[in-house]
Amino acid sequence: MADDVPDNRVHADQGTPGYTVPTRPDGWPDLLQRRPLSSTERARLRARLEAEPTDALDAPGPFLCYLTVDGLDHEADPAKATRLRGRVHAAARTAAEHRHTTYHATDSTITIGIAGPDAQQRIDQLRTALAKLAIKHRWTLRDAPR
Repeated sequence: MADDVPDNRVHADQGTPGYTVPTRPDGWPDLLQRRPLSSTERARLRARLEAEPTDALDAPGPFLCYLTVDGLDHEADPAKATRLRGRVHAAARTAAEHRHTTYHATDSTITIGIAGPDAQQRIDQLRTALAKLAIKHRWTLRDAPR
């Protein structure tokens, strides 16, 4: 009969949390595990940011270049078409490497834009990466957006 009665006792280890958030010296939680910047460090950082050129248009080369892949609707199998679109997207992410990108997709086209002073070189890298797929699947690659 004693086994039918639920045990209402609280165990000692149930009351302690398994994880505690460290706190900074000012009392706020330190979620990033780093100390806040001092005023002199903040001033040095501001001076370095002001010394660097911020206008990307001052650098040589075009600022935004596009590559449009046409003919994606030739594939009859939807699963294969999705895999091919994934390969185009992966190649675009590799070519962009932390640059600002634009991406516009329809049923038959994908337009990828890469921004930065070396945008044309990155678009050329993307074109080279997609060349074999374009020939095999009868895609057209062009530099104009949509």
